[in-house]
Amino acid sequence: MRKLRTGRYVAAFVITLLIFVLGFILGAATSEKKILEIEQLSRQQEADFGSLQFQFSYLESVPQEGSCVVLSRTLESNLKTLGPSLKKIEGYEATGDVTNANYIILKRKYTIANLRYWLLAEKSKKLCGTDEASILYFFERDCEKCKDQGYILEQLKRRLGDSLLIFPIDASIEEPVTDILRAQYKIYGFPSLVIEGTTYSSYMSMQQILAEICPLYSSDYEPCKGYK
Repeated sequence: MRKLRTGRYVAAFVITLLIFVLGFILGAATSEKKILEIEQLSRQQEADFGSLQFQFSYLESVPQEGSCVVLSRTLESNLKTLGPSLKKIEGYEATGDVTNANYIILKRKYTIANLRYWLLAEKSKKLCGTDEASILYFFERDCEKCKDQGYILEQLKRRLGDSLLIFPIDASIEEPVTDILRAQYKIYGFPSLVIEGTTYSSYMSMQQILAEICPLYSSDYEPCKGYK
């Protein structure tokens, strides 16, 4: 009987050890796969963002009388690049290691490209009179209230479409450009919104945001009824 019990203990130990080793091997393989995926994505994004950088530089040399057409096409190109890029980054964040060095570089590239798009949109509004409102959205990854704010902004974007431009800025990632903007707009807490140059340093409801952005539009959009 004692030998039988001893045998059971040994068998249980061996099984437990095998499960641990198998889990370790699978974990290592999964981590390596994620690293390879993000390196591949980073190379792809480097080419895409390099293209956007050239477009931005080219716009500086375009005569003002022809710049609106070029600006419009460049903004469309930016959207086609940034939209899928953000979805891939968010998908990785949901399952991956956000401390991975390759991921951080990728997120920095996205932030810079996103802010370049913001500058293009601002230039388009000044030169071409486009009927749009812009929001810089500063947040941190571990900020619970930021999730609620992000949801509100997502709903507003769905309702207002291309007339509302939202530029999310993840302050969890160390990026000098982000630091410059935080200093300029006096961003000390999260979430914070910058609406057409004015900083709002706390969570804002959908009604509060509509009250700020609707007077900026020349068109009468459906969500803005009662806010102009």
